[in-house]
Amino acid sequence: MFKLSYFLEVLPIIARKVNVTFELTIVSTIFALLIGVVVAIINYYKVKGLHQLTRVYVSVMRGTPIVAQLYFFYYGLALYSAVIRDMTPLVAVAVVMSFNMGAFMSESIRGALLSVDEGQKEAAYSLGMTNFQLITRIIIPQAVRVALPPLFNDVINLIKMTSRAFMLGVPDIMGAAKIEGAKTFRYFEIYAAVMLIYWVIIFVLGLVHKVLEKKCANMY
Repeated sequence: MFKLSYFLEVLPIIARKVNVTFELTIVSTIFALLIGVVVAIINYYKVKGLHQLTRVYVSVMRGTPIVAQLYFFYYGLALYSAVIRDMTPLVAVAVVMSFNMGAFMSESIRGALLSVDEGQKEAAYSLGMTNFQLITRIIIPQAVRVALPPLFNDVINLIKMTSRAFMLGVPDIMGAAKIEGAKTFRYFEIYAAVMLIYWVIIFVLGLVHKVLEKKCANMY
């Protein structure tokens, strides 16, 4: 039976590990976005020699489970790389999550770039605009509005993805929950607390998303 007193007791214990989730999310989001932009540009312009490689990368990252990627990187590739062997579990998880989500973000960004009508580009060139002016005045303003919702969805998925970090020994929210569960076996209250913490984080992110959408609409 649900015990409210224990729920209120365990909630702050698990919540103390929120900082680990935030660290993973922020670092992975930054690098995933950088990877996503580069890959999206390569695929958008079909850069010779790189376009095919990036399509394979996106296909593999999107087509295989994140758990398999974590184990392959941390336990498989580590057999052949001293650099990976020397990584802490936290760094290894951040690397894998960055490359995984970078593939998803690249498709979100590429889709946003493709949403800009070709007629507008031709009209811009006919008015004597340079490539830089075309990108900054025509493509980016429209692409940002289109890319923002799917990119925020990607970040939300990234936050939920951090729950896999404990599988490599990272002491995150799920790691703390597992430890508490082993002590008390009160899994109902423990994982209810976990769900509440994740829900609050994602709810706040949703509010930030709405604010940014309004600012982008007013800006452009």
